[in-house]
Amino acid sequence: MKKIKEYYRKIKFYLKTFLSEPVNKILLIIFGGLALTVYIIYLIEVNKNPEIKSFFDSIWWFFITVTTVGYGDIVPKTVMGKVISIIIILIGVVLVSILSGTVASILVELRLKERKGLGKVNFSGHVTILGWNQHLERVIKSLGEFAGKNFNIVIVNDMTETEFEELKYKFIDIKLKFIKGDFTKENVLKRANIKNCKYVILLADTYNDKSMDKCDEKTLLSIINIRALNRNTKIYAEVVKEKKAKVVLNAGADDVVINGELNHVFLGSLIYSPSYPKLFKELLNSKIKLESIPKNFIGENFNSLFQFYKEKQGKLIIGILRIKKGLTIDDLLSNDSAIDKFIKNKFEEADENFFEDTKEEYEVIINLKDDYVITKKDTSCFVID
Repeated sequence: MKKIKEYYRKIKFYLKTFLSEPVNKILLIIFGGLALTVYIIYLIEVNKNPEIKSFFDSIWWFFITVTTVGYGDIVPKTVMGKVISIIIILIGVVLVSILSGTVASILVELRLKERKGLGKVNFSGHVTILGWNQHLERVIKSLGEFAGKNFNIVIVNDMTETEFEELKYKFIDIKLKFIKGDFTKENVLKRANIKNCKYVILLADTYNDKSMDKCDEKTLLSIINIRALNRNTKIYAEVVKEKKAKVVLNAGADDVVINGELNHVFLGSLIYSPSYPKLFKELLNSKIKLESIPKNFIGENFNSLFQFYKEKQGKLIIGILRIKKGLTIDDLLSNDSAIDKFIKNKFEEADENFFEDTKEEYEVIINLKDDYVITKKDTSCFVID
């Protein structure tokens, strides 16, 4: 008995809520009137029209008439039935137009809401990036490089519609979706479908001159709200102050990176494997030295140099430093033609070093092949002691 009363109370509540809208009242009157029309046609035609033998036949007549399709027409035989049919046809034209316009406007409105970031995420297993700073674009790029492009990225921050469209254009091959709002708020996180999110990347939200002091507090509050909605998602956070790292980890983050130049690499690689940042940190903490390449190895292949350092000195070569020669006047002009000689002499007479002050450029080459030939430009090598 209690259950029946509870159901009755719920039905009454929903009906009251539904009828509180004027549009819903009008729709109810229209559909009630149409249902009454179907019943009247059945009563009028059932014994006088061999085509209407049941109530279902009158329903079939109604839908064919109101949509003005005309397929499988059931034609009324009585005068009253024909009059009602004319009215229904006229009403049908108006109703179909209204319904088509309404559906179109709803679809356009949904599309506009999506572009403005006011929609919601319906898919699952996605990567969500919360916050906005100078690392955002590079994080997205790193995600594409480490994890491929067959996944969805949801971006949650306060950027404008135009800024997101520009961002989306830069990463046209990656599936991006935008949710606008304060990512510390639970309702914004729900729109981003954090409940079914696989990974969360929290950037220090410093864009548009936001306070650096409040970034870590905002990150901390976001993690607490995320964990309230999803206990299983992986959270990787960027913090501005190193002393806040432990607090953020205790709040529920799986890993933390300190704000810096290589953050996009660390954060992007974490999605693919949590071991990547550990590898990078080990490399950065290793005793990497820059040593001159012995002159007797010029003209030899890289494998010979690699084996020399490994076997004789117990060191591992991870790369080579090459010096790019600066552009000089001799590179542009030759002594083969009179005009080149004339221009060269004029530069010399001017007593100005237009090209000699050009700074040398450096190039780091890693993962060299064994048959790579060492040249004079390859001056040094990076070794791990």
